[in-house]
Amino acid sequence: MRPRPCPPGLPTVHSAGRYAEALAAVVSAYKDDGRRQHAGVLGALLAESVDAAVGASPELLAVLAGANGPVLVVPVPSSAAARRRRGDAPLVAVARVAVGGYAAAELVVAEALAPRRRVADQAGLAARERAVNLEHSMTVTTRWEPVVRGAACVVVDDVLTTGATLVEAARALGAAGARVVVAATVCATQRRADAARHPRSGQPPPASGAVPAGRAARSGPAQQTRGKR
Repeated sequence: MRPRPCPPGLPTVHSAGRYAEALAAVVSAYKDDGRRQHAGVLGALLAESVDAAVGASPELLAVLAGANGPVLVVPVPSSAAARRRRGDAPLVAVARVAVGGYAAAELVVAEALAPRRRVADQAGLAARERAVNLEHSMTVTTRWEPVVRGAACVVVDDVLTTGATLVEAARALGAAGARVVVAATVCATQRRADAARHPRSGQPPPASGAVPAGRAARSGPAQQTRGKR
């Protein structure tokens, strides 16, 4: 899946489903209504996307095969206002569920990104407006800089909409020296997803009624590298 138009700088993205109907309701309830019991369901879906992202990346597979990890799973940061309002960072909990099938030396959740300035509410903004709103809005924290430098990273988010958030996250990680950045989301907005191949991944999206890419990936190369805690 990819947004239309596809913004420059968008890393290869894998999504487990479409942001519609029941899944959209679960995402909204989890994030905004405090229904934290949905972390397991959303984490399982994100795990599918992470598996697919790892399995499609020769660089990440090489890291795992050579025990040169861990691969950093980097959640998109919540704004300070959202964190105060919610009392936590819900995406971090989902990310931790998603990496649960990997050994700590393989994949680890890294809260490496932080907001560097305030941004406007993204709701209602067009693709170009979102890109401008988010440009240079994230940074890698001082604590994580030495870890990110030279690391392989999977940026994770709940919903892929225009791609602007993932572009900015990838930019910030790259500026801090990450050597490869891919992305995984729980789902993607249907109105912006098309049937074309992603220009970098070369992976076709599932046909109607097909199993999403992430589910298939569990029996592929990424699954074979999974360790046990």
